[in-house]
Amino acid sequence: MARRALSGGWMPFLAALAALLIVYLPTVQTIPAGSGHYTMLDTGETQIVLNVWGTLHATGYPLYVMTGSALVAALRLLGVSPATAPALVSLLWGVLALAVFYALLRHLTGRRWASAIVIVLFGLTRTVWIHHVIAEIYTFGLLILVGLLALALWRAPVRGRILWLALLGGIGVGHHRALAFAAPALIVAAWPALWRGDSGNPSPVSQRDGIARLARLAVAGLPLAAAGVFLPYLYLWARARVGAAWVYGDPSTLAGLWAQFSGEEAGRYIGLPGTWEALQANLALVNGVLLTDLTLPGVLAGLAGLCIALREPRQRRAAVALLLNAAVPYAFHVFFYRDVLSALILPVLVSVAAGWLLLADRLLRLAAERPAGWTRLIPASLLAAAALAAVLLLRANGPFIAALVSDPAGLKAIATAEGTPPGATLMIPWGVQYFAVRFAQDVDPALAPGLRDVRVVDHRTDLLALARDGVLVVPAETLWNQPPAWWEARLGQPPVAQAAAPGLVQIGLTPGRIADPPDSFGPAAERITCTARRVILEVTWYTPETPGEDLSVFVHALDANGTILAQADQIAPVYGWRPLTTWRAGEAVRDVYALDADPATVRQVRYGLYRITTNGFENVHTYAVEVNCPQGGASSRS
Repeated sequence: MARRALSGGWMPFLAALAALLIVYLPTVQTIPAGSGHYTMLDTGETQIVLNVWGTLHATGYPLYVMTGSALVAALRLLGVSPATAPALVSLLWGVLALAVFYALLRHLTGRRWASAIVIVLFGLTRTVWIHHVIAEIYTFGLLILVGLLALALWRAPVRGRILWLALLGGIGVGHHRALAFAAPALIVAAWPALWRGDSGNPSPVSQRDGIARLARLAVAGLPLAAAGVFLPYLYLWARARVGAAWVYGDPSTLAGLWAQFSGEEAGRYIGLPGTWEALQANLALVNGVLLTDLTLPGVLAGLAGLCIALREPRQRRAAVALLLNAAVPYAFHVFFYRDVLSALILPVLVSVAAGWLLLADRLLRLAAERPAGWTRLIPASLLAAAALAAVLLLRANGPFIAALVSDPAGLKAIATAEGTPPGATLMIPWGVQYFAVRFAQDVDPALAPGLRDVRVVDHRTDLLALARDGVLVVPAETLWNQPPAWWEARLGQPPVAQAAAPGLVQIGLTPGRIADPPDSFGPAAERITCTARRVILEVTWYTPETPGEDLSVFVHALDANGTILAQADQIAPVYGWRPLTTWRAGEAVRDVYALDADPATVRQVRYGLYRITTNGFENVHTYAVEVNCPQGGASSRS
């Protein structure tokens, strides 16, 4: 069988796939997602869902989740880590998509090696590459898209072609609504089979017979399409009914299931831009992504190939279909979708890549018609251009993608979350950091044993009840997206923020008090704690009356010579949460500062408050505490 596959023209594809795998495998994601890049925003959620047989955010992507969860379970039985297995699922779907795309390209032109080279270049574009190596839904959608195009454009008769298109198209739309934009291209591509059947007989068909055939196909095809769209959604209902560990929304009810299916949450992205400037900005956004993927010469070459193919009777229908496959999602993206959506970018990449092959095919046929010198020059020039493009794509995308998949922000969020006091509730806004911490808690507890007795929730929880009835802790940087006004709206009063641990803030309702307060403003207590790589200052500020001026905080770790080894300055106490003018008379405010320095080299922590003047910085209050941490990371108190 392998020998027949190779003799059947798959050797060039296998060579192209080997080249791509050499590039892809070192960039496969192996840690909890941490990057905030738009391609990575949902990766952490997907890592969790495929490991626990959960459900994703609307529109749920049920077929992807079912198949992906089964594949992840199998990979984990083989010893693959829970962070890596979901990315390998994407790689598997992507490899299958590349194989189908290669088969289509070879079928359209008969050129095996040229098709393989196009597959390599297509695979090195940024959007295609990144989605092969992270836990995301888009290579699954790409496989469906190229499968639909291949089924519609295949020249030889295909038994039941239209019914297969209806079923696969329904599955595609059920997976991602953006695949509906392939419909015009598919109708053009499959029109002969729609109108007169797929027997290969070119005889004219009367209008009456054609319409009758369309009606029969509609009667048979619409139920298949509907089954492909709707049946996978029973998975969401079933997982919710059995109380699965990670279920988005409440698909156990009809209203909740419809909310998932309709994807109403994405409505904020859909609609005409409100102004001419907004339309220009959206156009620049979409074009910027495409030019990053394809480069301007690549776009022009692909469009030239598609336009030239319009003049070729044998390739005209394919060219029209591929142009529509790019133009329809591109137009919707520019005029009606106010964000970057990879599901709308990928069809454009598919069509442009096919255009490269059609252009190369035309040039190679011209070379065959010219004198012998042209026969050698044109193929050599095309090969050199492809090699140069591959090098440029590798240099542009390799470091970028490697940085995304290795971004340590997720691991840092987990490490910070471990400082949460046992029994407390940690609120992290829904997003990348939330996914990382929940991954450590729900999927791979070995990453964060300290989270065993911590409840982790997102920003949609009843925060007032949590602050009133228990200990509510949030990451310090939450301030920038959920400022005090946001908290006041949910708590019914300004939040009372105290540092809970390095990088963490406790949100309370009543000011802190101490039993034996000092007579004047300043630190009522201070404490030094050392870990293997950090010196941590804990200070409790006290003010007998509300300060009249906001001051910033400086915290410096000094060696024996007074040299600054590390600093942890803040614009205001409690990581910026508590400007001094928000303090109440008699309030005690706990503050914590982590200094990244070797405790063995630190002899003193100098800290205090300063103001910024037109002439620079002016220290207002200065304090110092000696550091004497025994080897091994024990703590000392001053």
